[in-house]
Amino acid sequence: MNNNQTIEDKRQILIHFLNIYLSKKELKMKGLIRNVRGLLEKDQPITIKQFLAFIKFIEREKSFKGKDRDQIVRYFSPLIKFPKEEFINEYLYNIL
Repeated sequence: MNNNQTIEDKRQILIHFLNIYLSKKELKMKGLIRNVRGLLEKDQPITIKQFLAFIKFIEREKSFKGKDRDQIVRYFSPLIKFPKEEFINEYLYNIL
């Protein structure tokens, strides 16, 4: 996990993970994952609620092992739309 990566690099990493999850036959949330992937492919932000729905999968990825949810959300935060930008820290600490 490298925080110096560009937003486009982070977008491609997230799309890569989402494609892996979509290849799993037993995945129950394929609609959500497809929707999120579509937004990312169109360079549109995803919501924090959408991201939190699949963060449990990202936590298991080799490059994010040992990182807590706060670190993962902060890493992908350029791709995430928060309710109000000035309250990102408060929001993160209240929901994570």
